[in-house]
Amino acid sequence: MFKRIASALALAMLASTAAAADFPAKPVQMVVPYSPGGLTDNLARRYADKLSEAWKQPVVVENKPGAGSSIGAAAVARSAPDGYTMLLGSVGMVTNHMLLKKMPYEPSQLVPLALVALAPNVLYIHPSIPANNVKEFVEYAKKNPGKVSFASSGVGSSPHLAAELFASKTGIDAIQVPYKGTGPAIADFLGGQVNAYFDTMQSMKYAKDGSIRALGVTTEKRIADAPDLPTIEESGVASGVISSSWFGFFVPAATPADVQKRIVDTLRGIAQDQGMKVVVSEMGLVPDFQDQTQFKQFIQSETAKWGEVIRSQNISIQ
Repeated sequence: MFKRIASALALAMLASTAAAADFPAKPVQMVVPYSPGGLTDNLARRYADKLSEAWKQPVVVENKPGAGSSIGAAAVARSAPDGYTMLLGSVGMVTNHMLLKKMPYEPSQLVPLALVALAPNVLYIHPSIPANNVKEFVEYAKKNPGKVSFASSGVGSSPHLAAELFASKTGIDAIQVPYKGTGPAIADFLGGQVNAYFDTMQSMKYAKDGSIRALGVTTEKRIADAPDLPTIEESGVASGVISSSWFGFFVPAATPADVQKRIVDTLRGIAQDQGMKVVVSEMGLVPDFQDQTQFKQFIQSETAKWGEVIRSQNISIQ
């Protein structure tokens, strides 16, 4: 009996190794849980092209937006655990189960593979606010409670959570104004209907032409693409205002370990390619590859941080 069990295990291991060696033997689907045209979608298409080159198989991007990325994530969670369906997810992967009353899938159904890029949040304000730095902005907000309004691309989005974190750490009274997407949020912010916004480096173009002001970035150290932009930590108004959007790959949890490793190894090679780093930087992102172990630890820290903010600020998606 023991011999039969051992033989079965050996055959299973050989089958798994063979599957990984042959992977991928057919087209791969990369699900983006957001609408076309956004940062996640653009990054996914860059990686899809590079994965296609490396694997000699088509990697097809499919957008499945809705419910703060949960619709797309659920589709991948329910897919065959063979590596042929991947997800490029972001912060919603750790916050949705705390925000949504009902989830269409269990977080444990997906396993993190690798983080490939970060998008630090920058605090932007409209010129109508008389402040030239973070300290002056916080002083203005405290002297004028309820007069500072933060735009965001939706409840539970990275800009929204960054604004809630900032408000909770600095003790300001700010109005949160969620929109249905980045486009309308930026449009109203530029128009002055709302007067503050946490966004990625992609909005620096508006700061450069004077339409808005960039006050500080939510990283521990200044970023290379904007060395003159101070961190919020430097302002001295509060500590712990550290936040970024991030972009990482996931597959169904039951995907064979050898296949997972094959995907991670390929992603590592792409992420560490100098040409890809330039492409990612030009998108306003910070290239930052983290392997499976590091990415899992990162998700744990993100879960703890945003869980505290969501609870303390009483945030939920109705």
